[in-house]
Amino acid sequence: MVLRPGFLAALLLIPAMTARAADQPPPTRAAQVRVVSVTLAPRRPDLIYSGTVQARTQADLAFRVGGKIISRPVEIGDHVRAGQVLAVLDPADLLLSEETAEAAQQAAEADAANARADLARYEALGRNSPAYLPSDYDKRVAASRMAVARLAQAVRQVALARDQRSYGALTADADGVVTALAAQVGQVVTAGQVVATLAHSAETEVVVDVAENRLAEIRAAHDVTISLWAAPGQTWHGRVREIGALADPASRTFAVRVSVRDAPAGTLALGMTASVDFGGADAPVARLPASALTDEGGHEAVWVLDPAQSRARLRQVTIAGYGGDGSVLVAAGLAAGEQVVTAGVGEIDPGMTLTAWGGATR
Repeated sequence: MVLRPGFLAALLLIPAMTARAADQPPPTRAAQVRVVSVTLAPRRPDLIYSGTVQARTQADLAFRVGGKIISRPVEIGDHVRAGQVLAVLDPADLLLSEETAEAAQQAAEADAANARADLARYEALGRNSPAYLPSDYDKRVAASRMAVARLAQAVRQVALARDQRSYGALTADADGVVTALAAQVGQVVTAGQVVATLAHSAETEVVVDVAENRLAEIRAAHDVTISLWAAPGQTWHGRVREIGALADPASRTFAVRVSVRDAPAGTLALGMTASVDFGGADAPVARLPASALTDEGGHEAVWVLDPAQSRARLRQVTIAGYGGDGSVLVAAGLAAGEQVVTAGVGEIDPGMTLTAWGGATR
């Protein structure tokens, strides 16, 4: 085989060209990215809700026995003390039941005494007496025991009848305010039928209705402040005690209950209108598109662009909550004026040359 001189020269040049290509650094990747400038602002305006003051505990009270109501010395809105009488039943039937139980107890006492005496007389005959029969002795022992048991039962029936007579007076189980009365004087009620509703005054709270897209921010709120329309200029600290598990079928909102921690006694009256600020004294936050978030070692992070070096650095941030418009609230990790990459964060590496895209942000 004969090689042409030109072809041989080309073969000799290939190793040299390959060596020069290996010495050269790889080409630098460059791209334009969407960015947003960080603006720190408080999130107070959209986290203030109006609500009403309600009692934490509200109980429906009822008689434990049935009967006819003959007295009801309270009205709706009355403040009552624990043990105060709210309604009274006609005591005639209850008193009759008690007297019947007492009579039954007296009869049981007589039967028990007679059975004991009969047993004692039979025992006095002695086992050697011709009149002593073991079977008769056993019958008298059993009769005595049965009489004693019936007496114990009668005693308990008397105690139960006396308790039921005491149930003829419905009393408040705690200090509070009567918010509803479902029965009137002269009405016959059954055991367990609601007669009055009592709102306990030991602890009051404010209830507000919150849309589902704000629940994440409400859960993250750590400093809640409460103010009353009836007391302008005064604020108290609160705590989110409970977030409703089900949305209201009409408004599609969730009931959020906020307990008041430092309000003086008597300041919060049931039914007052209150304003609840879930932003409280929170530090300003940065609102970014949720697409800016990425992950670094299991922590939330964002890419921060340095225009001077055309490089982006990954930085961990602290999330304060999520907005219903697809945004995320960053509480720490960013400074005002910094540029954060908002798209394609999964394709960025520290060695890329990046510049901010100046086109439409749509």
